Amino acid sequence: MTMRVVSSIFAVLLVACAAAPQPEPARTQQQAIALNQSARAAFERGDLTRAWQLYEQALATDTSIENADGIALNALSLAQVHQMLGEPDVAQRYLDRLLEDSEPPIPRERKAEAAARKAQLALSADDTAAAERWADTGLALCAGSCSAQAALLNLRARAALTRADNSAAIEWAARAQSAAPDESGRTERANALRIIGEARLALGEQRAVVQAIEQALALDKALGLPQRIYSDLMLLGRAHAALGERAAARDYFRRSLAVANAAKDADGARAAQAALDQE
Repeated sequence: MTMRVVSSIFAVLLVACAAAPQPEPARTQQQAIALNQSARAAFERGDLTRAWQLYEQALATDTSIENADGIALNALSLAQVHQMLGEPDVAQRYLDRLLEDSEPPIPRERKAEAAARKAQLALSADDTAAAERWADTGLALCAGSCSAQAALLNLRARAALTRADNSAAIEWAARAQSAAPDESGRTERANALRIIGEARLALGEQRAVVQAIEQALALDKALGLPQRIYSDLMLLGRAHAALGERAAARDYFRRSLAVANAAKDADGARAAQAALDQE
């Protein structure tokens, strides 16, 4: 903004006070925030390459002013993008960087989030032992309470489910529910209920499955998450099929098929159709 020169010293002081320039770090931090927001928008519209580029720019900007929280948030986002691009090794490098001792020091809560992402990557690679180790590392970093705690407990539950330790899976998922009691914890509560439903199904407790998954479905609908709605409907179909309630099972499988087709999930549609054909 251009400021006219005026003769009155008092007037000059008033204008200077009203239009004092922002300190350089504040302006740079705003640039980083804007880049991060643009990256998030690209991510949400499915443009992962553009999201990657913008997150890299945001990370460089935050690094230039040693904004530790911004560095962590952008690195975590880059790990997620590279995981979705099918590049888990690249994702691991971003996470390892956060988990190392560094300057500026990364907040413990962000390190816990990085450990959660490491556990998720391990589960995707069918490395259950590594997933459990990273989930435990994250829980230790949480030190009793942090925003990633419910997710870490659910990862521990998912690992137990993978090992077919259904009782342990239920226990871990119940702890995750308790760690996510408020509105912001709806996603992890739904995840916990879904794990409980899968474990109960494996134990032959179909009525308990229906009870848990109906709650998960209500949460996932409120959150507007098609893939999770699909999973809930499929689980409900399987539970009713196991109970011999074939009409209800077919109804849930048809709904699963409709959701998968609408979401352009070809694999999900094939699985739903196969389940329908068996009824």
